Amino acid sequence: MRKIAFLLITLFMTATLSGCFVMQDTEEIGEVYLQTQLMTTRSHLRASNVGVEVDLFTQLFGGRFERTAGNSQGSGVIYAEDDTYYYALTNFHVIDPQDFDRVEYRVIPSYVDTEIDAEVIAFDETFDLAVLRFEKGTLDLEIMDIYERYNTEFEPYEMVLAVGNPASVNSIVTYGEYLDMVEIADVSFDVILHSALIYPGNSGGALADLNGNLIGLNTWRSQGSDERNLSIPLDEIHTFLLLEELYFGSNE
Repeated sequence: MRKIAFLLITLFMTATLSGCFVMQDTEEIGEVYLQTQLMTTRSHLRASNVGVEVDLFTQLFGGRFERTAGNSQGSGVIYAEDDTYYYALTNFHVIDPQDFDRVEYRVIPSYVDTEIDAEVIAFDETFDLAVLRFEKGTLDLEIMDIYERYNTEFEPYEMVLAVGNPASVNSIVTYGEYLDMVEIADVSFDVILHSALIYPGNSGGALADLNGNLIGLNTWRSQGSDERNLSIPLDEIHTFLLLEELYFGSNE
């Protein structure tokens, strides 16, 4: 009987310890997966991100144009392509010509050490959205998916990633959580409140989920807290693109 009891206790302890090791391995696998997914998504956000630069000119007597000191810069996200062009979303306030006599636009793709001339083909101040296009040439850039999360509800405290180009530093990615949908005075629709840090120069950059799908466009910094920032939601982006006939896919 003693031998049988000892054997049973030994088997129980072995099974219990094995269970602990399985739980520990599962937790470690979960952490490794999260880290791997974050790195993969960060690379994708950077590869579909562009810096946006705006040069403003006033016309002098005699027809000559003089570049002003008040040039603008921000971010954009490549959302579509055709045989000739890439198309990038950004904020209206980034490209706003402000009644200057001449405006020139350039984009700077991540991982590409060159500036590319761009043109604004659509904008709407009420949405604070605009679309730039630029020639593909020999570039091979990534496209951000704008369909996967269309009309999809957020999970409470869902992880989000923000990308942008603050102070001309290319493709800075920050992490945070979805907090709520809130009303603000700037627009007539609810916007995304989240805790991913955004800085001056991040305007127009992508807000994405953990899998790298677009969920919003970073637009406003909170004045009260660094961890309360605001983005235009994806459904409003789709409405804008449909109105401007720049919708390149289907949400079905």
